[in-house]
Amino acid sequence: MDWGNMRTGLEALYFLDNALTDPSEEYLRIIDKEENETYLKYIVDNGSGDTLYVIFTEDIVLIKGFSHESSLSQFAKKEFDRSVIQKIYEGVDEKYISLFDDREIDETTFFIWYDGKIHQNKLSDDDGSKWMMGYICETYDDFKEFVTDYYEIDFDENLLEKLYTDGKLDEDELSQLIGGES
Repeated sequence: MDWGNMRTGLEALYFLDNALTDPSEEYLRIIDKEENETYLKYIVDNGSGDTLYVIFTEDIVLIKGFSHESSLSQFAKKEFDRSVIQKIYEGVDEKYISLFDDREIDETTFFIWYDGKIHQNKLSDDDGSKWMMGYICETYDDFKEFVTDYYEIDFDENLLEKLYTDGKLDEDELSQLIGGES
Protein backbone atom coordinates (compact mmCIF):
# COMPACT_ATOMS: atom_id res chain seq x y z
CA MET A 1 0.00 0.00 0.00
CA ASP A 2 1.39 3.40 -0.96
CA TRP A 3 0.10 5.42 1.97
CA GLY A 4 1.47 8.66 0.49
CA ASN A 5 -0.58 8.43 -2.70
CA MET A 6 -3.73 7.09 -1.08
CA ARG A 7 -5.11 10.47 -0.04
CA THR A 8 -4.24 12.14 -3.34
CA GLY A 9 -5.90 9.35 -5.35
CA LEU A 10 -9.06 9.48 -3.24
CA GLU A 11 -9.19 13.27 -3.50
CA ALA A 12 -8.79 13.10 -7.28
CA LEU A 13 -11.58 10.50 -7.52
CA TYR A 14 -13.81 12.64 -5.29
CA PHE A 15 -13.10 15.75 -7.37
CA LEU A 16 -13.88 13.94 -10.63
CA ASP A 17 -16.96 12.18 -9.26
CA ASN A 18 -18.25 15.48 -7.91
CA ALA A 19 -17.82 17.09 -11.33
CA LEU A 20 -19.45 14.22 -13.23
CA THR A 21 -22.37 13.43 -10.88
CA ASP A 22 -25.45 15.51 -11.51
CA PRO A 23 -26.77 16.92 -8.21
CA SER A 24 -30.18 15.39 -8.98
CA GLU A 25 -28.53 11.95 -9.12
CA GLU A 26 -26.60 11.91 -5.84
CA TYR A 27 -27.46 8.24 -5.42
CA LEU A 28 -25.10 7.50 -8.33
CA ARG A 29 -22.11 9.03 -6.55
CA ILE A 30 -19.33 6.50 -5.99
CA ILE A 31 -17.38 8.52 -3.43
CA ASP A 32 -18.27 11.08 -0.82
CA LYS A 33 -16.12 13.15 1.51
CA GLU A 34 -16.58 14.46 5.02
CA GLU A 35 -14.12 16.73 6.76
CA ASN A 36 -13.94 18.27 10.21
CA GLU A 37 -11.26 19.41 12.65
CA THR A 38 -10.55 15.79 13.68
CA TYR A 39 -10.47 13.83 10.43
CA LEU A 40 -10.87 13.63 6.68
CA LYS A 41 -13.17 10.77 5.65
CA TYR A 42 -13.79 9.30 2.20
CA ILE A 43 -16.67 6.86 1.74
CA VAL A 44 -16.76 4.70 -1.37
CA ASP A 45 -20.13 3.06 -2.04
CA ASN A 46 -20.33 0.99 -5.21
CA GLY A 47 -24.14 0.82 -5.13
CA SER A 48 -24.07 -2.98 -4.84
CA GLY A 49 -23.97 -3.22 -1.07
CA ASP A 50 -20.22 -2.78 -0.63
CA THR A 51 -18.64 0.18 1.17
CA LEU A 52 -15.14 1.36 1.94
CA TYR A 53 -14.31 4.04 4.49
CA VAL A 54 -10.88 5.67 4.56
CA ILE A 55 -10.28 8.08 7.43
CA PHE A 56 -7.17 10.20 7.81
CA THR A 57 -6.47 11.67 11.24
CA GLU A 58 -3.37 13.46 12.44
CA ASP A 59 -1.75 10.24 13.62
CA ILE A 60 -3.49 7.28 11.96
CA VAL A 61 -5.20 6.08 8.78
CA LEU A 62 -8.25 3.83 9.21
CA ILE A 63 -9.69 1.67 6.44
CA LYS A 64 -13.00 -0.08 7.09
CA GLY A 65 -14.63 -2.19 4.46
CA PHE A 66 -17.80 -4.15 3.99
CA SER A 67 -18.21 -6.67 1.21
CA HIS A 68 -21.74 -8.02 1.23
CA GLU A 69 -20.59 -11.27 -0.40
CA SER A 70 -17.88 -11.93 2.19
CA SER A 71 -18.25 -14.95 4.44
CA LEU A 72 -17.66 -12.50 7.33
CA SER A 73 -20.81 -10.51 6.56
CA GLN A 74 -23.03 -11.06 9.57
CA PHE A 75 -26.11 -10.03 7.59
CA ALA A 76 -25.99 -13.28 5.60
CA LYS A 77 -25.95 -15.41 8.76
CA LYS A 78 -28.94 -16.93 10.52
CA GLU A 79 -27.78 -15.21 13.70
CA PHE A 80 -25.76 -12.02 13.89
CA ASP A 81 -22.50 -12.83 15.71
CA ARG A 82 -21.07 -9.63 17.20
CA SER A 83 -17.97 -11.52 18.41
CA VAL A 84 -16.77 -11.73 14.78
CA ILE A 85 -16.94 -7.94 14.47
CA GLN A 86 -15.21 -7.54 17.85
CA LYS A 87 -12.33 -9.74 16.65
CA ILE A 88 -11.93 -7.59 13.53
CA TYR A 89 -11.58 -4.44 15.70
CA GLU A 90 -9.48 -6.08 18.43
CA GLY A 91 -6.54 -3.86 19.42
CA VAL A 92 -7.97 -0.69 17.91
CA ASP A 93 -8.16 2.27 20.30
CA GLU A 94 -11.79 3.07 21.22
CA LYS A 95 -11.35 6.71 20.16
CA TYR A 96 -10.93 5.49 16.57
CA ILE A 97 -13.76 2.97 16.72
CA SER A 98 -16.01 5.79 17.95
CA LEU A 99 -15.57 7.52 14.57
CA PHE A 100 -18.06 4.95 13.24
CA ASP A 101 -21.68 4.61 14.27
CA ASP A 102 -23.14 1.24 15.32
CA ARG A 103 -24.52 0.48 11.85
CA GLU A 104 -21.15 1.22 10.23
CA ILE A 105 -19.40 -1.05 12.71
CA ASP A 106 -21.90 -3.85 12.04
CA GLU A 107 -21.17 -3.41 8.34
CA THR A 108 -17.54 -4.52 8.61
CA THR A 109 -15.82 -7.44 6.97
CA PHE A 110 -12.30 -6.01 7.30
CA PHE A 111 -10.50 -3.25 9.15
CA ILE A 112 -6.96 -1.99 8.58
CA TRP A 113 -5.20 0.71 10.51
CA TYR A 114 -1.87 2.35 9.78
CA ASP A 115 0.07 4.22 12.45
CA GLY A 116 3.50 3.82 10.90
CA LYS A 117 2.86 0.06 10.73
CA ILE A 118 0.03 -1.80 9.05
CA HIS A 119 -2.34 -3.67 11.39
CA GLN A 120 -5.19 -6.00 10.49
CA ASN A 121 -6.97 -8.80 12.29
CA LYS A 122 -7.55 -10.89 9.19
CA LEU A 123 -10.11 -13.56 10.02
CA SER A 124 -10.61 -14.92 6.52
CA ASP A 125 -9.18 -14.62 3.02
CA ASP A 126 -12.78 -13.94 1.99
CA ASP A 127 -13.07 -10.60 3.80
CA GLY A 128 -13.53 -8.49 0.66
CA SER A 129 -10.42 -6.41 1.29
CA LYS A 130 -8.73 -7.24 -2.02
CA TRP A 131 -11.83 -6.29 -3.97
CA MET A 132 -12.68 -3.14 -2.00
CA MET A 133 -9.10 -1.85 -1.76
CA GLY A 134 -9.14 -1.72 -5.57
CA TYR A 135 -11.03 1.57 -5.25
CA ILE A 136 -7.91 3.13 -3.75
CA CYS A 137 -5.76 3.95 -6.74
CA GLU A 138 -2.16 3.94 -5.60
CA THR A 139 -0.70 4.91 -8.97
CA TYR A 140 -1.72 7.17 -11.80
CA ASP A 141 -2.04 4.15 -14.12
CA ASP A 142 -4.48 2.49 -11.67
CA PHE A 143 -6.44 5.74 -11.42
CA LYS A 144 -6.56 6.22 -15.20
CA GLU A 145 -7.73 2.65 -15.77
CA PHE A 146 -10.40 2.86 -13.09
CA VAL A 147 -11.94 6.22 -14.05
CA THR A 148 -11.79 5.51 -17.79
CA ASP A 149 -13.66 2.23 -17.27
CA TYR A 150 -16.04 3.51 -14.61
CA TYR A 151 -17.10 6.73 -16.35
CA GLU A 152 -16.65 5.33 -19.89
CA ILE A 153 -14.83 8.50 -20.95
CA ASP A 154 -11.49 8.89 -22.72
CA PHE A 155 -9.94 11.69 -20.70
CA ASP A 156 -7.14 14.00 -21.78
CA GLU A 157 -4.15 12.18 -20.28
CA ASN A 158 -2.18 15.28 -19.31
CA LEU A 159 -5.11 16.79 -17.44
CA LEU A 160 -6.06 13.48 -15.86
CA GLU A 161 -2.50 13.02 -14.60
CA LYS A 162 -2.50 16.57 -13.27
CA LEU A 163 -5.77 15.83 -11.45
CA TYR A 164 -4.26 12.68 -9.93
CA THR A 165 -1.09 14.48 -8.87
CA ASP A 166 -2.73 17.66 -7.53
CA GLY A 167 -6.12 16.27 -6.43
CA LYS A 168 -7.90 19.11 -8.23
CA LEU A 169 -8.04 21.19 -11.40
CA ASP A 170 -9.02 24.78 -12.06
CA GLU A 171 -12.35 25.45 -13.80
CA ASP A 172 -10.87 25.69 -17.30
CA GLU A 173 -8.88 22.49 -16.90
CA LEU A 174 -11.90 20.66 -15.49
CA SER A 175 -14.04 21.85 -18.37
CA GLN A 176 -11.45 20.56 -20.84
CA LEU A 177 -11.11 17.27 -18.98
CA ILE A 178 -14.81 16.41 -18.81
CA GLY A 179 -15.67 18.11 -22.08
CA GLY A 180 -13.23 15.88 -23.92
CA GLU A 181 -11.30 18.80 -25.39
CA SER A 182 -7.54 18.54 -25.74
